[in-house]
Amino acid sequence: MMGIKKLRLKNFRNYIEEEINFSDNVSLIYGENAQGKTNIIEALYLFSTGKSHRTNNTNELVRHGEAFFDIKLEFEENNYLQNIEIIYEKGDKKKLFINEVKKEKISDILGVVPSVLFSPESLSCIKGSPGERRKIIDIVLCQINKRYLFNLQKYNKIVKNKNALLKKDKQPNPQLDIWTESQAKAGTVIIDERKSLIESLEKKMKRIMHGISEGKEDVRIKYKTLHEDGKNTYNSLLDLLTENKNREIEHGLCLYGPHRDEIEILLNDRNSRLYCSQGQQRSLALALNIAIMEEIEEKTGKVPILLLDDVMSELDEKRRNFLYELIKNKQAVVTSTDKTQFNMSDGNISYINIKNGTVV
Repeated sequence: MMGIKKLRLKNFRNYIEEEINFSDNVSLIYGENAQGKTNIIEALYLFSTGKSHRTNNTNELVRHGEAFFDIKLEFEENNYLQNIEIIYEKGDKKKLFINEVKKEKISDILGVVPSVLFSPESLSCIKGSPGERRKIIDIVLCQINKRYLFNLQKYNKIVKNKNALLKKDKQPNPQLDIWTESQAKAGTVIIDERKSLIESLEKKMKRIMHGISEGKEDVRIKYKTLHEDGKNTYNSLLDLLTENKNREIEHGLCLYGPHRDEIEILLNDRNSRLYCSQGQQRSLALALNIAIMEEIEEKTGKVPILLLDDVMSELDEKRRNFLYELIKNKQAVVTSTDKTQFNMSDGNISYINIKNGTVV
């Protein structure tokens, strides 16, 4: 079994120096708006993915007027107490230490303490852009499969180099064919892994949505790529890229491949982004997050930490009760402005009151 024990924050967002201890079950972090509740969730998410879910600018995570932040997480796995530390100085890269040993890359953090984040922004996976859905699928795959991360990084570099060549040279170039072949090879791994994950998530979401909707709603997830022609993925993708070479030269941009693919979530065969009510979109977002939790546990043997940031007010009583049933035997960190809003009938809850970046 795995569980987080203690978080130490120094110069992180609005925290000067603070320690937060977590319950083995549910830790409810409550307080008024803009006191620093979400900053705790952000730090925990950083320990799972190496990135913030709120900003791409790491400087924003450093407390105003300071030059660095230092955050440390203690966690237990198989009765062995371990720790992860992230130190960041402005103008430098994030430094990662696992059990006091410095790691070469921040991506070495992936899969150590997996987590699943459910926040109001999580609805963007249902009603947002294709890029937001791809990002969610990629984060899950990176947490369960280091090979996927390697291929995704490789693919992104290939696309970057190919784009630079397309912008520079508006004529066919033999080097372009080399980049296209590399793109097809790396892209094949990404498409096949995504399809496999989506197939598994769809089965889980069907079961969960049946439970939430009392059998009235059915889910399908379609991975929409522009090369579904019966061939294997590599040949299909290579043909697509080759056939559209002139179009890409004309636009000066890499227009096709997994970086442009769409993931469509259908509820009762209708596109949930366009035709679902807010309540249905919330149910789908909840079902997706639960399915992701189950998937990570299945593939890694680790029960991910569930991070619930200000979502209780977003869910009606029926969906809240469904969530309570799910988390009563798992570890969850929950934020809320209302201490009484979270009232599980059983389960071990610890209450943490935050006021202006301080545990009261």
